[in-house]
Amino acid sequence: MAVSPVEFAEARQAIEAINAEFAWLIDHRDGAGVESLFTHDGIYDMSNRVFRGRHQIKGFYDARKSRGRRAARHVFSNLHLTMEQPDRATGTTILTLYASDGEPPYPAQATLIADYDDVYVRDETRRWHYESRVIVPAFGAVPVLTKQAAQP
Repeated sequence: MAVSPVEFAEARQAIEAINAEFAWLIDHRDGAGVESLFTHDGIYDMSNRVFRGRHQIKGFYDARKSRGRRAARHVFSNLHLTMEQPDRATGTTILTLYASDGEPPYPAQATLIADYDDVYVRDETRRWHYESRVIVPAFGAVPVLTKQAAQP
């Protein structure tokens, strides 16, 4: 089912906003609330661990925060979006990650450059969520930020 150019533009704007909110919550709120951007059974595949459902995603960010001070800036760019249906889209965006543990000053070099392959769905309230996010590293590797992997 095709979507109109106006519907596509509206969906793209909303999806870019959810990607920006994802980065903001991680970079400025230690990940608090990231789980609400996913569907209830959403999947977050970090290439070295997979988290299923909001409970596991929240648990990951709680564990990450408990490690101590970490500064990060998740810079998302170049969204390539495909509307599969009016309420379902797939997209790939590039992440350039700057991150470091401990106290500043931090090195000004990228830790990771990766693709985020996403599936977005819109719920009955017309709000977009991640059904899945899969990190595909291109340069560097996804940092290991918790001691245990989530259970499949």
